[in-house]
Amino acid sequence: MNEEEPDLKKSGQQVVKTAKAVKTGVRWLVWAKYIVPIILILGGLFFFFLVIISLLSGGGDDGNVCYTENNETPSGEGFGGDWQDSKSDKHKAMQKAADKFKNELHMSGDNIAAALAVGLRESQFNPKAINPSGQVKGIWQWGAGSINGNRYKDTKDNVDSQVDLAIKELKTTHTATLSHMHNADLSHSLEAWDVNFEGLTASDPQRKQTQTLATAQKVKSVFKLDFSGSLTDLTGGDASTANGGATLNPNNCPPSTGTSSGLPIKGKYNITGGYPNYQGAGGSPHYGVDFQTVGAKESGEASNVYAVADGKVYAKTSDSTGGNYVVIKNNDGSYTYYGHAPSQSAIVVSKGDTVHKGQHISHQGQTGLATGVHVHFGVNKKKPAFAPQSDGLVSGGDYLSKVPRQAVPSKGQTIPAGPFSTDQEDKDKK
Repeated sequence: MNEEEPDLKKSGQQVVKTAKAVKTGVRWLVWAKYIVPIILILGGLFFFFLVIISLLSGGGDDGNVCYTENNETPSGEGFGGDWQDSKSDKHKAMQKAADKFKNELHMSGDNIAAALAVGLRESQFNPKAINPSGQVKGIWQWGAGSINGNRYKDTKDNVDSQVDLAIKELKTTHTATLSHMHNADLSHSLEAWDVNFEGLTASDPQRKQTQTLATAQKVKSVFKLDFSGSLTDLTGGDASTANGGATLNPNNCPPSTGTSSGLPIKGKYNITGGYPNYQGAGGSPHYGVDFQTVGAKESGEASNVYAVADGKVYAKTSDSTGGNYVVIKNNDGSYTYYGHAPSQSAIVVSKGDTVHKGQHISHQGQTGLATGVHVHFGVNKKKPAFAPQSDGLVSGGDYLSKVPRQAVPSKGQTIPAGPFSTDQEDKDKK
């Protein structure tokens, strides 16, 4: 009997273990009652999220697409899609664009690869792509509403019309893009397009520089874009282009000798719009300073606009925001912008003209996005780029030595103020 006691003891231990296991199993079954539904709900939400992302990112060119550009891929990888397949419609569309840029603008292979890569980034090169929240549409996501202006206007939702629009803008309102693409490598061609055509800053994360450069390199290889360009031979344009053409030569500028700055108007005046917002620190974004001569009409000496420094006329053209405007590259290397002239003929200088400080160059007006007769004055110390937050923009109140200090409460800011007179010297400003 004593010999069987150890066996009984083991049996008792086994029973205890079994009981514990059963108890644990029951406990897990109770938890599973709650866990399983939670897992199913989370899985359903994840699947729903994937469907929404798929719909937003869009695939193919059938119908309008709401396109967002928040889907990152690993560093060093480009933007995918069927564009590398020579038989695909997208490849054929990109080839057509490449041929037009080469034949009509004489862009280099690097220039063209940059433009096509940005098109892939912006819309997957889909001419029907739409982003309703930003009111932008098309291959290069032009403004098509009130938020970003309406550059798109009545352009058709197809590749031919949109490439023609891009070429027209590059010849007229956005000549700075090609100027900065002159002799530019792939990376700098991308920067030129993003800054001067897209209106981004060089450091803007929306540029997705690593991805876009990788895509441009693939585009260059796939479409065999290994050739030089001749942008300085570009001629043509339309009636809104100075001298009937858009000859580009960024080196055709006066020496950077420097000069002091005057004011763009004469007589009694008010500053009606500040920098970087209409009220200076508040209000809507406003990347310039509005000067309005008291009692000015759209013609006559009281409406005259004057060059603030010695320089050369860089551009004379128009767009839906600034209306009719002229840009001057000053001898100090900066660029000054004078906007809203009543007409192209109201700008009394032509592209390439040498101008002097105090010379009559234009008239105040209200073309473009303007209310009331005035001149919108902008300054960029680096490049001819005047879109919101362009790299190099500075406050006109800082740049102009004679703006009264009442209108310049702090560096980098100008506020509406006046009336003032151009005859008064601001003895507090040095």
